[in-house]
Amino acid sequence: MDISQKIKLIFFDMDGVLVDIVGYTENGKKVAISTWNTLFDHTGIYHEHERLKELFIKGSFPSYMEWTNEACRTLQKNGLTRDKFIEFINKRPLMNGAKETLQELKKRGYKTAVITGSFKTLAERMQKLLGLDYVIAHCELIFNENENLKEWKLIPCDYEGKIEYFNRQAKELNLKPSDCAYVGDEVNDMPIFREAGLSIAFNCYKEEVKKATNLVIDKKDLRKILQYFPPKS
Repeated sequence: MDISQKIKLIFFDMDGVLVDIVGYTENGKKVAISTWNTLFDHTGIYHEHERLKELFIKGSFPSYMEWTNEACRTLQKNGLTRDKFIEFINKRPLMNGAKETLQELKKRGYKTAVITGSFKTLAERMQKLLGLDYVIAHCELIFNENENLKEWKLIPCDYEGKIEYFNRQAKELNLKPSDCAYVGDEVNDMPIFREAGLSIAFNCYKEEVKKATNLVIDKKDLRKILQYFPPKS
């Protein structure tokens, strides 16, 4: 049987797959391009992103959870407000073909989900725009009555942690990992590529990531994945 015939649930990474990330590169094997890059830039403190990234690469943070916790603290210290954050979120562009692809997958009988190391607010926006069935996001920013960043909630659903949430969501739907596909683009997606029944590297420029997947799509148009997901009979 063609493996694509078994797929019932398609997981997507968000940043660089459903949301276009333009103008940034991350060449290292430990760091992925994400909306974190663009938020720090939008806030005028991209140098702080670079500083924290280098600390992570050098091993100064035991895990990415400690890295993003310090990133949130840095955003708080630099005066991120709710209005500025929501304005930023609402300006994030969809990937070319994202809306048409998700609509067509729904018509063909697939369930869709996102697992992302990015922001919950952005994932929820994508859910509304694209009709995603499930979203799992790493970072929720919480603002106080004065619109200032008060606190944040982080869940370990990036890097190796993506596998746990991938398996958890599949199990809730009585599915096996082999019943699920995953579409990603970066080094933090590589652990989950090994678990999914079908893995696709999309909009990916790192050779080690491409080699970890079943399929590679270089053209920056998400509709190109549709050929691998035929209508459910």
